[in-house]
Amino acid sequence: MSDREKNYTSRNHAAQDGAGGRHFQVQLTEEQLNASPTQSSGSNPGMRTVSRGARATRSEHNLRKEARAHRKRNKVKSRKNKRIFTLTWLAMVVLVSLMISSYLIGGSNDFFGVDRMEATVTVNIPKDVTSSELAEILYESHAIEKPEFFSLYCTLTTDMEYFNEGSYDVETNLDYEALINVLQGGPDLGEVIESVTFPEGVTVERMAEILEENGLHTKDEILEACNSIDFSNYDFIADISNSEDKYYLLEGYLFPDTYDFFENESVEATLERFLDNFANRIEALEADIAASDYTLDEIITLASIIQAEAANTEDMYMVSAVLHNRLENGASHDIYSLDCDSTLYYPYNQSTAPEGFVSRYSTYLSNGGVSGLPAGAICNPGLDAIDAALHPSAEGSEYYYFCHDSEGTPYYAATAEDHQYNLMQAGLL
Repeated sequence: MSDREKNYTSRNHAAQDGAGGRHFQVQLTEEQLNASPTQSSGSNPGMRTVSRGARATRSEHNLRKEARAHRKRNKVKSRKNKRIFTLTWLAMVVLVSLMISSYLIGGSNDFFGVDRMEATVTVNIPKDVTSSELAEILYESHAIEKPEFFSLYCTLTTDMEYFNEGSYDVETNLDYEALINVLQGGPDLGEVIESVTFPEGVTVERMAEILEENGLHTKDEILEACNSIDFSNYDFIADISNSEDKYYLLEGYLFPDTYDFFENESVEATLERFLDNFANRIEALEADIAASDYTLDEIITLASIIQAEAANTEDMYMVSAVLHNRLENGASHDIYSLDCDSTLYYPYNQSTAPEGFVSRYSTYLSNGGVSGLPAGAICNPGLDAIDAALHPSAEGSEYYYFCHDSEGTPYYAATAEDHQYNLMQAGLL
């Protein structure tokens, strides 16, 4: 028996002696007897086991308590953060709402012309203006205060084609609709200059002089505009294929008539007045022009020569017959040009042409071939001359020559010999 077993046996006996005959015996296994000495000797192993369990229970209880406290703190923080977020969000909503409301109120006031200074401003509108361009122009002129609102309004409600180029005097307290009505009503053109008459056969240069004499535009402004302004929106101008060969592109298309003009209208508007009239007058002849062997430009060129050469309306159809005969059958009669003096000096006449001037409108060719028509019209023909160019007289189908005496009496001939005789009769030889 080992010393440790002896020791425990001795203790057991002592316990029996002290208990009046009652005794108990504790039997320990070898594993228990060899337990780690770190366990407190002299203390009851059973008690040690109970203490560990109590400590574990208290530790678990503390962890649960701390977890509950942590969850409670998180709930408090969450409620606090939610209140802060809600207040911040509400503040942002209020701020944005105030900004939008202020912006919309400002736009609404500008739409109705409220709170604008009362004045009259001049607004210059360019050709083919867009809604954003117009809004910016009006804003810079202080006619409106919210260009983005005006641009949006125009985009949604207004056809921009109805805004006319020009200078406008507008009141700054107008609402959008009234302002648009003013601008689409056309610029202030000033007083009407009535009954300016342009005779048939008038040239562009003479037209420019008449306009200058009536206080509309200078002659140089008109002549320059005839070649520099783009009038290709008119089909009859766009279809011209030899514009570089012409002295004045619009010659022949400025329809001679009596017109009313405004003293402040633009050069372009003035010329468009002539072109619009031409388009209306020529409409009835479009089918005949299409059925002919000539383009519109060639018909107008031929009509301008007829206008310059003929003595009267009846004579126009006979002169037309002579010119058609030369153009279509001249070579078979040994004729190689129209031989019209009116084409030789254009854009001048014989008395005003500079010395040595040679017109590029001459109907002669150095190679001896039939030259045909000149590069363009030599004046602006009336409707009778245009009709005569399309419908030459059947009576003159055999004639290749004509001339007039000082009274305007016409003479026609089929041969060169007959023409020489007519020249003597007319006092031209």
